[in-house]
Amino acid sequence: YRENEILSPDGHCRAFDAASKGTVFGSGAGVVVLRRLADAIADGDHIHAVIKGSAVNNDGSQKVGYMAPSVDGQAQAIAEALAIANVSPETITYVSAHGTGTPVGDPIEVAALTQAYRQGAEKTGEPRTGWCALGSVKTNIGHTDTAAGVASFIAVAKAMQAGEIPPLLHFKSGNPACDFERTPFYLNAE
Repeated sequence: YRENEILSPDGHCRAFDAASKGTVFGSGAGVVVLRRLADAIADGDHIHAVIKGSAVNNDGSQKVGYMAPSVDGQAQAIAEALAIANVSPETITYVSAHGTGTPVGDPIEVAALTQAYRQGAEKTGEPRTGWCALGSVKTNIGHTDTAAGVASFIAVAKAMQAGEIPPLLHFKSGNPACDFERTPFYLNAE
């Protein structure tokens, strides 16, 4: 651990928490089988989840640092994925975020998600707040490097099957730099 760097001082990842100081690294692997929905239905496959849309980008020189994205670049990718999926943010009740528990990364991610959700949400009076749970599988298993995305994907599919929003482990209170009271998001601790 070194102050203001990415590793946790106590071996816990406290994503989006006021006490977050870093992440925990580990190794991992995950496998999912992707098929076109029509083919899976035609073949009678068991379908665990459906991906309605996705997007990627590289915000290059806009990035905050070598390892931290820009708010605008991340918001653009989120907004594009929502548009491709033809989904209104107001219908989404849970986002499994990157959520590394770092002092720089978590506030950037919340700001980007908020920006993208505000673009896509209906503009009637004051923006709604607190309708969508925000979580991160990293509080359970740490940052599994290149397997982090698939781990999150699998966790969300299992949560959907169970009909339950998974809790953020090690959570006590929201990171004040994220200003959750003014965002579409709340943190689920149970």
